[in-house]
Amino acid sequence: MVSSNLSPDGGQCEFCSEFAAGTANSFAARYGDQLHDRTILDDGQFRIMPSLGQIVPGYLLVVPTRHYCAFADMSVEELTTAEALKTHLSGQLRSAYGDCLFFEHGARTSESGGCGISHAHLHAVPFPKEKDPAKKITQAFAFEEISSLVELKRIQPERSYLYYEAVRGKRYVLYPPFIPSQYIRRLLAEALGTKEWDWRQCGKEERFLTTLARTSQLLAAAPR
Repeated sequence: MVSSNLSPDGGQCEFCSEFAAGTANSFAARYGDQLHDRTILDDGQFRIMPSLGQIVPGYLLVVPTRHYCAFADMSVEELTTAEALKTHLSGQLRSAYGDCLFFEHGARTSESGGCGISHAHLHAVPFPKEKDPAKKITQAFAFEEISSLVELKRIQPERSYLYYEAVRGKRYVLYPPFIPSQYIRRLLAEALGTKEWDWRQCGKEERFLTTLARTSQLLAAAPR
């Protein structure tokens, strides 16, 4: 199901605006005078790009070009492509930054919370295994284990969820009744001893520019 490309407040979706080279988005507001694009890799279906608010160096997002509220709304074919892309990305991130984890706030309705961006995006975050908050997350909410992004299709339509892939560990689909804004980012920042979890509060970041440059070279040189 392709959903409306409007944000919860009725404005145009952040990512749809950005992909159309618009100016009504957070990336353009911060870097529009310096960069015209932050895309590292574009395969026609998905874009990989550095996250605003780099909690750690190498923090990337995997974003479908088409507007979906959540990865679970995509087709099996698209999720199969996303799984292969994620596997490739994971290997490259580990070669440059070490272990990493993945997560998605699958907020499919405005009442279920989330970060306020209605366009699906998977977070890829280099992270030390010993600080992974997976145990805390799975103790907080009901969950089931899955083995592939394709299995997100089992989730009932319009049911919100939280996807979490632990560092070199299991994959979980969790069902919190409400997903607080940037919930996982808060936990990751807490585990690292920093309070800088809110991407909306960040300005221009040297770490963002460094990640953009380094991962652009990394993925451009890597065979697929």
